[in-house]
Amino acid sequence: MKKIIFDLKFKNRKGVSESLSKYVEDSIREIIKKEKIDTVISVPVSQKRILERGYNQVDELLKSANINYENIKRLKNTKQMYKLKDRKAREANVNQAFFIEGDYSQKNILIVDDIVTTGSTLKEIKKEFLEKKKSNKVIFFTISVVRDYFK
Repeated sequence: MKKIIFDLKFKNRKGVSESLSKYVEDSIREIIKKEKIDTVISVPVSQKRILERGYNQVDELLKSANINYENIKRLKNTKQMYKLKDRKAREANVNQAFFIEGDYSQKNILIVDDIVTTGSTLKEIKKEFLEKKKSNKVIFFTISVVRDYFK
């Protein structure tokens, strides 16, 4: 899985998303139904990453799976998270990095990301939805989780 995600993100192998979507589509749809999800949100990448890569890998995955989703804005060109080993540095890196437009009050939100290491990005987005947008609940779906996350 690590190699597949690496190829999608860093080797410009956008087509990997089609193969990968076959493995996640049913799970995402099941979560949407079970949790009564109103809106699926793709974790945004920075403008710098879009210029480097040409696409957001999570958007490509959701498109390939034919799942409707919405985007939020990433305000900061944050450092690449894999380069930051310390949890505090990761939290500081994404602090106030996201902006959410629209009314999500009392909505059930599903946030989709490719990989979770410490959860800093997802926690920051969740905070924005719950505190600022007054969403009802926020659920996460990720393709892969680093083993140490559960310790």
